[in-house]
Amino acid sequence: MEPGPNRLVEMAHVAREHFINDVPMVELAARTGMSRFRVARLIAEARDLGVLRISVGAPQALSRDDVAELRRRYGLRDVRCVTMPDADADPRALRAALGRAAAEYLETQVQAGEVLGFASGRTLAAIPEHLRALPQCDVVQLTGLAGPPGETAGDLVRTVSAISGGEPASLYVPLVASDAEAAAMLCRQPGVAETLARMGEVTRAVLAVGSWSPIVSQLADSISDDDAGGLIASGVRADVAASLFDGSGGRVSALDTRTIAIPFDQLRAIPEIVVVAGGAEKHAALRAVLLAGFVTTLITDRASALSLLSGPRTT
Repeated sequence: MEPGPNRLVEMAHVAREHFINDVPMVELAARTGMSRFRVARLIAEARDLGVLRISVGAPQALSRDDVAELRRRYGLRDVRCVTMPDADADPRALRAALGRAAAEYLETQVQAGEVLGFASGRTLAAIPEHLRALPQCDVVQLTGLAGPPGETAGDLVRTVSAISGGEPASLYVPLVASDAEAAAMLCRQPGVAETLARMGEVTRAVLAVGSWSPIVSQLADSISDDDAGGLIASGVRADVAASLFDGSGGRVSALDTRTIAIPFDQLRAIPEIVVVAGGAEKHAALRAVLLAGFVTTLITDRASALSLLSGPRTT
């Protein structure tokens, strides 16, 4: 049955607001009084009926050779790249675009019965706004709480597990404790210990990258300025899931005893490790993390991808 004029108007409205004005589906639902699932359905129908047409500008996309070189140089299996119309785009717009790309990746790659793991990160917090459906799978929080309400790993795990219909395993503790003794005490708490034990079951981890020069990191924001300054002076340039790295991808263990997060040895044993990060301020940090050699899939923006390609070749 052909949709009536009112439904066509609804399709055009939600498609325009979502793709042109970058209004998240959750916000669109609140504005229109619809459910988020109805908004998603209208957008899907708009695409199917041609009300919404999406074109990809090939001249701006990464070439096959560039993708192949990124994979070869950093040992990646998959590379997903978004193109921003303005190289100096608002960081919120970039995070939304990366969140959308990560959601599309999850919708097409995750299989029923997997165990997903999520760390904290502002970019990762944008994923649920674009995630329409997932096969049933449990979701594990890989790092303690950091960031403002609504943007923590705990918020992300609860939302994604609700979409997947799986069980959430949460960590209701801070990302960084005051000292090693406090961290050990928190890790012994029953609920925390249960989630830490489930980290060994994770089949696919989704991680953000924190930069330490300049500082754009929830981990850095969770410690004192003096502690952060000392770590930067010692060579720290990036963090992923509370693990620290220097500029060449070497591990720095200085915070390991104070952080409540998946241990790095356990993290790098996860079969699929997806890093979602981009923006000029993350270029050096992203390169450092990829040089560490444990990432399998990269979701980034075109400018960041080209920056990664501009560095020295590796063998």
